[in-house]
Amino acid sequence: MGVRFQTVSSTPPGGCYEYAIGDDVVVSKNRFEMLAKVRDLRAKHGLPTVGDGMRYLMEYMCPLLPDGFCTEPSAVKSYRVEEVKRDTAGLFQAMLAPSDDIERRMERCVSCSAHTTRGFCVDCNGLLEWLYRGFGGRRGRLPADKVLGVCYADGVMAAAGASAASRPLKTGSGYPPACWRLEEAIKNG
Repeated sequence: MGVRFQTVSSTPPGGCYEYAIGDDVVVSKNRFEMLAKVRDLRAKHGLPTVGDGMRYLMEYMCPLLPDGFCTEPSAVKSYRVEEVKRDTAGLFQAMLAPSDDIERRMERCVSCSAHTTRGFCVDCNGLLEWLYRGFGGRRGRLPADKVLGVCYADGVMAAAGASAASRPLKTGSGYPPACWRLEEAIKNG
C-alpha cells in the first residue's frame, strides 16, 4: 500500500474527510459515510474500488495534510482550527469593505494557491455560522462563503479576511504573486 495515515482510524485535522476525482468532490465528517461516498464517486467515474475505499481516500488526502499525519513527509503548512478562529476573531471589529469588493476578493481567493478548504469544512464544523455571529450582523451572507476555507498566508478564514476593509500584510506570510492583498497593498502605497 502507498502513503497512508499514521493511524488509519484517525480523523484528519479539521475533522473532515475529502476525496475528489477532477472537480467532483465529496466530503464527510463520518468515516464510514465517507467510504461509501468514495466508492460511489469511483463507480460514477467508471473506476473500480478494491476493498472499502480507504486506500484511495488516504492516497488523495495525504499530500494535502500537514506533515506527520501520514506515513510520508509533507510540506503542507498546518493551522489548527483554534488558531484560525483566534486570528479570524481579530477581524470581527474591523471596518468592512463594500460587498462588491468583498465578492471580488473572494473570487480571487477561491483559485489562490494559499487558499484551502482541507481540514476547514466551514459548513461541516459550524465555522461559517461562527463567522456570521462574530460580525454581529454587520456582514451579510454571500454566495462564496460556503466555498471558501482558510487563507494559509494570513491564517484566517478567507471570507473574513476578504471582508476587512484594510489591514497590514502579515510579515513572512509568503503571499502568492496573484494575491489581492499584495495588489491592494501596492495600490494603497
